[in-house]
Parts: sequence; structure tokens; C-alpha cells
Amino acid sequence: MSGSSIVNNERNVQSKKKKRRISLTCIFASIVVIYLLFLYLVMVGFDSGKKQENNNDGSDPSSSQLRPAKGNSVKDDVKSQPVEKKQATLNDFCGTCMYRGMDFNCDERIDWVIKNKKLSKTAAMMQDLKYCLKEGAQYDAEANPSPQNTNPQLELDPTEEWGVELEPILSGSFIKDISRDEITITQPKTANGGLEGLMDSRKAEDIVSSVLSAAKYGDREYDTTSNSDAIKSDEGGRTAEMPVLTAYCEPVNQTMWKKKPLPVRSGPTTKASLIPVEFPNVKSCKNIQAQWPIDTPPVDIDPFLPWIHDVFPSADGKNVVFIAQNRRRCFNGQRRLKPGEKVPKGVAEHKSYIHIDYKKNYFMRPQSALFQHVPVKKITVDNESGDDDEPRYRLASHEDADADGMETRMICRFKQFDSNTGKLSIVGYSLSEFEVDYDYHTFKKGYLNSATAAGFDNHMIWQSQLMFKCPVPPEFHEQVKSGDTVVDDYSTLFVDLIPIRTPPRYTPPKEFFPPRYNFKGAIDQLFVADDVFGKEHVLPKIDESGRWENIPVCMPSLMTHVIPKGEDLNALIIPPEPKLKNKIDILPGAAPKIHKVIACTWAATTFRTRGNRANVNDGKRRLQEWLEFNLLSGFDHIYVYDNSGAFTNEDSLADVIGLFDKSQVTRVDWPCKICSNRDGNEGDRSSQYAAESSCRLRFGAHARWLGSFDTDEYLVPMGDFSSMGEVADKFDEDGVKVAVFKSSPAKPRFDLLDDPDNTMTSAGTFTPTVTEDETFLHTYNCNWEKFPRKNDLSHRRKQMYRADYVKLHYVHYSTITVVSQLTEAETNSAGEIWTHRYKEPHAHEVDEKTEATMLHTKSKVEHNTNGWDSRCKQSVSSIMEGHCSLGFPFPKDYDPNKTPARSDGRAYNCFMNEIIETRWWPKLVEAMERRGKITGR
Repeated sequence: MSGSSIVNNERNVQSKKKKRRISLTCIFASIVVIYLLFLYLVMVGFDSGKKQENNNDGSDPSSSQLRPAKGNSVKDDVKSQPVEKKQATLNDFCGTCMYRGMDFNCDERIDWVIKNKKLSKTAAMMQDLKYCLKEGAQYDAEANPSPQNTNPQLELDPTEEWGVELEPILSGSFIKDISRDEITITQPKTANGGLEGLMDSRKAEDIVSSVLSAAKYGDREYDTTSNSDAIKSDEGGRTAEMPVLTAYCEPVNQTMWKKKPLPVRSGPTTKASLIPVEFPNVKSCKNIQAQWPIDTPPVDIDPFLPWIHDVFPSADGKNVVFIAQNRRRCFNGQRRLKPGEKVPKGVAEHKSYIHIDYKKNYFMRPQSALFQHVPVKKITVDNESGDDDEPRYRLASHEDADADGMETRMICRFKQFDSNTGKLSIVGYSLSEFEVDYDYHTFKKGYLNSATAAGFDNHMIWQSQLMFKCPVPPEFHEQVKSGDTVVDDYSTLFVDLIPIRTPPRYTPPKEFFPPRYNFKGAIDQLFVADDVFGKEHVLPKIDESGRWENIPVCMPSLMTHVIPKGEDLNALIIPPEPKLKNKIDILPGAAPKIHKVIACTWAATTFRTRGNRANVNDGKRRLQEWLEFNLLSGFDHIYVYDNSGAFTNEDSLADVIGLFDKSQVTRVDWPCKICSNRDGNEGDRSSQYAAESSCRLRFGAHARWLGSFDTDEYLVPMGDFSSMGEVADKFDEDGVKVAVFKSSPAKPRFDLLDDPDNTMTSAGTFTPTVTEDETFLHTYNCNWEKFPRKNDLSHRRKQMYRADYVKLHYVHYSTITVVSQLTEAETNSAGEIWTHRYKEPHAHEVDEKTEATMLHTKSKVEHNTNGWDSRCKQSVSSIMEGHCSLGFPFPKDYDPNKTPARSDGRAYNCFMNEIIETRWWPKLVEAMERRGKITGR
């Protein structure tokens, strides 16, 4: 075959292949076109059929639901025959309509929702369809459910789909179905060794039994008071005929929360379901903090009840103040999922972690709602029996709410007991008021949500302390202020607390701000109360609702703990220094300031470190030295919240506090336990946080400056200052509201410690022990960084602050302040700078050289000395906090080229504060010797 023939044959083959490819392409394209044409014809035919079915009058389908038909004959037919109505669809969406009568139209609203809420256009339109309908269109909420945000971290809601395991928890049936006749009430035992409360190990079915048992025998494991012995009239306090503190626990059905509008609770039904729990051991106003049911509270049955830790009237007698905690945070411990482990149905998973006790965590979700306001409107309910004066309320929008019901959460009912007749009479009602706006603070901090359904939100520390108040009826203001409502250490005036039960809002707070913030009509006001609550959601009557009842209204705090009844507080007011008269801006209506600087501490004879790693048993010795030093350094009064009762009934700090004059040191018995001693954001030291808030609101109200410190933290005046009172005057002069002190654990000086061989273990570790003839201040005066310190140390800082300026303090932080709570208009009017992400403008980092410094003498325990023998040697040691936990101080005039090394081979690794060493330590020793407790140098 010739070459040309071969070429021609190859060309023919290629041509045939090309034609075949073209043919196949054409056939495929034809099939696609036919298929698309078929779909089009089917859809057109279906739509035509629907039009013919629903619009026989020939009118516009978008308006056929409400418009009357044209022509008299058709109009007559409408009268005689029912017209089938068409529900609204996206075809009925009116983009140019103004959204809910506001200053933007529906298209603008949808664009904003798509951008900010990350919804599809269809979902966004369906969400707001009812407000954006063409004229005549009809909307049915059941036929057009609003789509939910499905962000898995923020909006995961176990009630949407749950397994058999969660159903009784979320529906409340495991509580509702219990018969009290079947419950065995036994005296609490000490088998846990005190761990209950630190890590709750109760099973769900044991909760009711444990609450009832604690109510009868006492809240703490070592209480042995029986019900018959609870009242002893010869000792004063509550007598047998007086009202008993009672919690009426109402089962909570969370599965109803997704229904819109929120279903109305039937009064007779809820009343029949209530579980009353009486607390006869609450019988003394002076000891109310010690007797209150905290460790095993009725909140464990009814999570809508606030977890109260303290209650007291304000100094002016106008309010009853409540300090509560967020019980849900107790169950935020987490664990990592095992390889191949499936997440239980309905349980939230976050970054491969789930809650250890997710059932209790989910059960406690109503606790988050208590931090959020709900608007209510007073109404009249016809044909009702009972108390004619009892106000009735319905859930409302901000626009419909009453002025006093705009930002509330509790209904307060006041009652008076007549000891002559034994009659208990209702004397007034009010609505609760928050001490701070938690949602607004969430917004000012730049967080998206105040709480999440999934429960991974312990890092939002302002959601830990719930503070609110019930306004006292005006006719009782003077009686409460003077303490006249208390007779023989128990009150004759009581308040009932009825929570308004609505689900938590997991949406951004800005979506439902009260009108005073001037966000009304904003495009991001997504929470519509009339949709969520309805306009006819009437709350059950008080006696048909879960509630706290017969809470005693005792005497104001100073009258109870510090100053005898009848003494004129105004005569004790401290006058400001002449140069400070225009600098001290006491808020209007503030309580009399009788102290310049006070300190609060939460302490115990013994305690467990975080994670229960170690026991520390030097509480008494530390407290005595710490009190002596703080009085020496210029604190006017110190309040000790004695937490010893959380660990033992055999000892307390009372004998140590008894060494000091009552005008200088006050003990508050505070035996409630921390509910979760886990590390970091998984823990909640509830007892400590509540104690801090209690001290600030009870006693800080009567002081200019307040500091909350541990007994291992020494606040030391520096420079030319001889007292913290003088330092506080300087802060006032400079306009400081929050003074911030750097703090990091110091090292105990090895040469001053007890001989290590006395506690040495076989592993070579020992317990660093301060000898009896030494002080903690002196022994621990050795910091790994030279004064003044350069490192930030922000996570360990402590503060002293203006007590009337800080509204919520959380251990290390002035979390919420007066300025942070101001609206934008109020901020500008006050001459402050308003920003969305708030940063405290009146905080001052204290100059450690010229003003004051903090020495943190945190105890070192055995595990801190692991490998100490090698870690502390000169060849390997370095100047860092944790490498060697023992202190080997640099000589005062240290010169690396001239100063000889230590003879024992240990490396210098810390620096002494010379002011402490030469000025304050000798003063401390002298003061302690004068008091009779000899501590040598």
C-alpha cells in the first residue's frame, strides 16, 4: 500500500470518529432539551390547575383570600357558599412594603438577614413573610412555620430531636410522674467525704428524694437537726406558728418551647402538679446564709426557681435584694469523645467534646432564662375567684408592657404575719428589677449570644451571678429600714417569688432590647414578642405557679452584723478630705458611707485546690496573719465569709476572728459548697462568687472602696504611702474607679522553710511548710520577677474598686460597671465615650513602685516539689515562674560578675521586695506580738 493510501485511510477513520462524536453530542443535547421541556410542561400544567382550583373568579391569586369577588352575583354567591382560602406563598411576598411600619422596606430587611444571619433568600423571606404580604394575602403560622437558625454551636436545641434517654428530662415527666408517697426520705450520710456539691454524683431518680431529705434534716451532710427539733422558741427565731420557707416546685416541659405562640399553662393543671418542699431549718435572720437550702436546693426539681444564696433588704428599706447563682454552670464539665463513640441522640457535641452530665445540663436550661428580662402587662381577668386584689399579667411586647413590667422576670408578693392573731395577710405586690442588664452587657462585650441551648457558655462569666431585687410596698419602707419588721430574730414580713416562665432566648441580645436603648425599629429586631408569646398569654395565678414562698425580709445588713439596731448611721458617715469633696461622686440615693476602704474574703479552715488535687489546712493561721496585716495597712473593716462549714462541722474561723474587735472584723457564716471544682471554664466556684456579690451589695454599699482578696494575697502600700486609705484618696483625686494590681504566685524562700526531711516522701517530694516562728509575708517575699514587674499577668490580676461604681465583680475582673450599663445617649450625656465593645475607661494599673503592690503567697504543696532537687540547681534553673517552685533570692546588690554562687549549688531565681522586707514585715511581727500571738522574725 502506497503512502498516500495510508494517509487517506487514516483521514477517513478520523472523519468517521468525529462524525460519531457530533452525533452523540446532538442526541444527548436533544434528550436534555426534551427532558427540560417535559418538566416545564408539567409545572405549567400543575400551576394552571392550582390557579383554576383556587381562583375560579379569575382574580389575582395573591389577593384572592381576602378580597370579595367582583359583581353582585358573585358577591351573593360568597354569602351563601364558603370560599376555599389560599395560604400565602413566596409569590405573595411584598418587597416594597414597609416592614412592620418601620423606616425600611421588606427587601432591605431580607438583604440584612441574608448577610447577617446567613440564611438563604428563601428562608429569610419565609421568616418575615407574615409582615411582608401583598394586599389581601392571608398568612397562617401553622402552614408557614418560620425557619430556625441552624448554627450547630449556638442554636443546637436538643428538644428538636431527642432520644429515649432525654425525653423524660426535657419533658419534665421524670419529676411530674413521681408520687411523693413512694419517696423514701433518709438522713443525709457522709459517705462522699464532702465531695457532693463539688461534683454532683446523684442520679436523676434520686434528685427529688435528696431535696426532700435535705429540707427535713438540713442542707449539709453533717446537719442532724430533725424536723421536730427545728424550732426552739426559747432561743428566739421562728416560732412554730410562723410561716415556713417553702418551695413549690413545678415540673418544666421544655418540649413545648418550640411552639409558637408559647402555650399557656393551665392554672388548675399546674397547681395539681406542684411539689411543695418545706424548709423548717430556716429559722434565724442572723444565720440565714448558713441555714438557706443551697447545696441540695429545690432548683434541682424546678430549674425555673432562682438558686438563691443570700437575701436581705437594702439599707433604705425600699428593696429586698437577692443574690443567686446559675445552677446550670455546675454541670458544664466536659469529656472528649472516645474514638468511634457515637454522640447520644439529641446531645450537643462541640469540638469532639460532650458534657459529662448532659442530662442535668439540659434540664437546667431554664436557669439561663432568669438572666433575661420579659415584658408583661397587667390585665383584668373576668369571672375569677380568689384574691380580688391579686394582679394578673400577660406576656407582652415592649410596646404593650407596663412601665414597671418592661424589664422584669419575677412577680413579688408581700405578706405580713400578725403574732397576736397568727394571721398571715397579703399586703402588696411588685415586679422584680435586675441589678444589671445581662443581655446588654453581652452586647457591649461583643459576644453573639448570652447563652446557648447546647450549654457551652461558661466563659461568659457575667452569666454566673444573678442579682435582682423586689421593690417593697412603700408603706413598709420605714419599718424595714429601721428593722422593726424583725422580732426575736425572725421577720414578720415575707416575700413570695414567682418566676415568669418563658424559654431562654438564644438569639443575639440586640434582637430584643428594651426601648430605652433606642434600638426600637432597628432592622435587626428579630425577636417579635407577639409571635413568640402571642397576645393572649395570661400567666397562671400565683398559687397555681411554681414559686419560693415565705422568704423572710430581715434587717438591713449593718444592723444584722455590725451596728446595733437603733444607732444612727448618718452620724457615722466619714467626711471626705477637703481636697476630694468635688472628686467623690456618690450616686444619688446611695447608702451612708461609714468606711473608706473595706476588704472581703471567702476563707475556710481547710480547702481543696482546683480539681481536688490537694488539701490545704493552714486556713486559721493564714487568716490571723492576713487580718493583722490588712488592719495594719489601712483597711477600716474586713468581712470574712467563713466557708469552713462546707468541709467540717467540728471547726470554723470564729475563734480567730474573735481575737479582733467587732468594729474591725465581721464573720459571716457561709457554709455552702462550690458546686463544681473543675479547672477553667468547666468549673463554677459558686460559693465564692456568691460570697463576693453578697459582700459587695451588703457591705460595699456603706464603703467608698472595696477589695475582694484571698487570705494569701497581701495588698502592700508602697512609696510614700503608709496606708491603703491614703492610696484610695489618691485614686479618688485622679478619678480612678478601678485599681488593678498585678499578681503572680511568689516562691517560698527555701532557707526559711521547715526542714524538708520532716515531710520528705520516698519519691523525693516534700511539703513546703512555713515554720511556727515565721510569717507567710516574710517567707514568700520572693517573686520570680523583679519589682516593678513588667509582665502583663492579666489573668491573675486583682482589683480594689469603688463599691458604688462596680455593679458586678468576678474574682479578677470588674465585669459590669455604671458606665458600661449606660445607653449610648446616657454615655454621651455623661461625657464618656460610647463604644460597642466596651473597655473600662476608669481603670488604673497601679504603680508597684510608688503606689501599692500585691504579694501572692499561694501555698506550695507536695506536687509542686516534683524534681525540685534537680530543677533548682544552678546548672539548669532559670528565672521563670514554674521551673523551680522554691525560692532562692538574689542578694540585694547582686552582680553576676562578682556575687558568688550559693554554696549548695542552688540557683538564684527570685527577687525580694525591700519595702516589705524592711518596713512591713517588722510592723506585722510587732502587731501580732501585741495581740498575744507570738511570731518571731
